[in-house]
Amino acid sequence: MLNRSQERLVVIVAAIGMFLSTLDTGIINVALPFFRSYFHTSPNTVALTVIGYTTSLAIFIMLFGILSDQKGKLKIALWGMIIFMGASLLCGISTQISEIIVFRIVQGIGAAALQATSASLITTLIRPQNQNKAIGTIGIMIGLGPVLGPSLGGLLLSLGSWRLIFLINIPFTLIGIICEGLLLRNVSEQLYDKQIDYQGFVLNALMISGLLVGLNQLEKNDTRNLGLIFIAAAVVIAFILYNIEKRKNDAIIDIKILKTSKTLILLIQTMLFGFASAVIFLLPPFFFENILHVSTGITGLLVLGAPVGIAIFSKVAGNLNDGTKNVKFSLIGILLMLLSFVGLAMIPPKLSPLWITGLLFLYGVGGGFFQPSNVAALMGAVGLAEQGKMSALQRMTQNVAIALGSSIGSIIMYEFGKSEYWGIKMGYLVTLILIGVTLLISFIKRKKL
Repeated sequence: MLNRSQERLVVIVAAIGMFLSTLDTGIINVALPFFRSYFHTSPNTVALTVIGYTTSLAIFIMLFGILSDQKGKLKIALWGMIIFMGASLLCGISTQISEIIVFRIVQGIGAAALQATSASLITTLIRPQNQNKAIGTIGIMIGLGPVLGPSLGGLLLSLGSWRLIFLINIPFTLIGIICEGLLLRNVSEQLYDKQIDYQGFVLNALMISGLLVGLNQLEKNDTRNLGLIFIAAAVVIAFILYNIEKRKNDAIIDIKILKTSKTLILLIQTMLFGFASAVIFLLPPFFFENILHVSTGITGLLVLGAPVGIAIFSKVAGNLNDGTKNVKFSLIGILLMLLSFVGLAMIPPKLSPLWITGLLFLYGVGGGFFQPSNVAALMGAVGLAEQGKMSALQRMTQNVAIALGSSIGSIIMYEFGKSEYWGIKMGYLVTLILIGVTLLISFIKRKKL
């Protein structure tokens, strides 16, 4: 049994891992135009610094989840922190864009280990009565990381050195490594005999790669046919993967777990939150700047409504939830997100920016109630031997949904290019419909269970 000081160290490790891995998903985005000019290269080449990171993260996360059950969560988290720190350092001292691309792929591998172990560290090492509060802290990191990435990247770039975008990770990872070292010397973890499903890993990697690359190409009008080919290939591979994995006991993706109504609806909700969060972070800046003509600096403050709401209410929900309110809080969260999108879908072309920020904050409140409860419910749906695998599956599902939401949101915006206002509203409307359908399914399933 860990004492309170050791539990705090576990939370610090999990929080740093989740924060850095989500932060670096978007911290480089603002620097892409600069890299294009600085390295005298094409937009497609610099985009690989983002695609490489997100793809390697999604590919390796399930493998690290299984390894964490086999080798120990602390050990895999330590490997992830070391890989992430080393890759960040190498990115920061790179002299060519090709080097940054390679090291960003390696950085994504480290991020996969960090995200795969973040929730399972808490559910396997922290006492049950303290787990929901700790998961609430992870929810804060999930909310802050993606939105602070571009803002922090822009600030560091303005200080005159793009290298700081990568080197800023070093002190945080050092803190994480020190905490993990202290824990590994004093904490023994329960290890489980697991077989690595390499066939499933390769098929899953091909499926994820095809989907993410396809979605990226789908956003560009001149490469949409290529994007559709990649996505079609990913669907075919997914069908093959399903038929192979359902016969295995140690499958990389446990089809038996996915077939249970409770777990399936929880993962659908996870996908919804990822999709909706991508839209909520993508569209508002366009509305503020291009429709309401708000300056870029003020827009950066106004869009903080959602992450502030998530940060505050993830902790509030975690403190209020004793572990018996996961389903209730998840449904409350989805309902609040639905109300937020009802308001956003109805916004007129002339409206006080503060009203929109209020609606974004309402979404954040819903996300704060939903995210920790959803994670806790998913982790509680499996035994201790499967905590690493479920933690990884939850993050992989949400990451893919975020990519899907970003792509669909961008496509809708492009299709309504002559009327950006209606494109934004259509993006909100599509998301509103998805939230409504998910909420309806959730209520129906809850009555049956």
